[in-house]
Amino acid sequence: MFSFVLLCSCSKAQSNTDILGEYLGDYSYSDPAVCMVYEPVEDEFDDNGEPYYGIQYREIKDLDGLLVSGNTLLLYFCSSMDNRSAEVTASVEDIAQAYDGKLHVIMLDAIEHKELLEKYEIDAVPEFVLIRPGQAARVFNSSAYGYWTINDVVLWLQRNDIA
Repeated sequence: MFSFVLLCSCSKAQSNTDILGEYLGDYSYSDPAVCMVYEPVEDEFDDNGEPYYGIQYREIKDLDGLLVSGNTLLLYFCSSMDNRSAEVTASVEDIAQAYDGKLHVIMLDAIEHKELLEKYEIDAVPEFVLIRPGQAARVFNSSAYGYWTINDVVLWLQRNDIA
C-alpha cells in the first residue's frame, strides 16, 4: 500500500465532522454521496480512555453546498456495479486518513451523479477530481493510463500541491 500512511488510531483535537458539520449527516455506507471522515469510532477507546479514530462514512446532506463551500475536496467517483471501484475504495480510505486536515474525500456513486460526470467530462470510473478554492477542478484522468495504482493518485495529489 502506501509507505507514508500512518495507520494508527490516534486521538486528535478536531474532526472533519466539526468542520463540515452543516453538510454531513449520519453514518451511512449506502448513500450515493458520502464523505470519508477520519473521526472517533463510536464507543471504542484505548486503555487510557482515549477514543480510537478511523474512517467513518457520513451521508452528505447538501452536496451542492459542499462543492462550493471553499473546502479542498477530492471527489472519488465509483460504481457499485464495477469491481475495480470496490477494490480501490479501501485505498481511498487510506488517502482520506493520510490527507486528513488537507482535503475531504467525497465518494460519489457515478450512476446517481451523472450530472457531475458530465460536468467534469469523466468517461470511466473509478475517477478522481480535485477541487480547490479559487482554482479550476483537476481530473486525474484514469482512463488515459494503461494501468494505474493508488500510488499514481497520491503522486498526482502531490503534483497538485497537496502534501
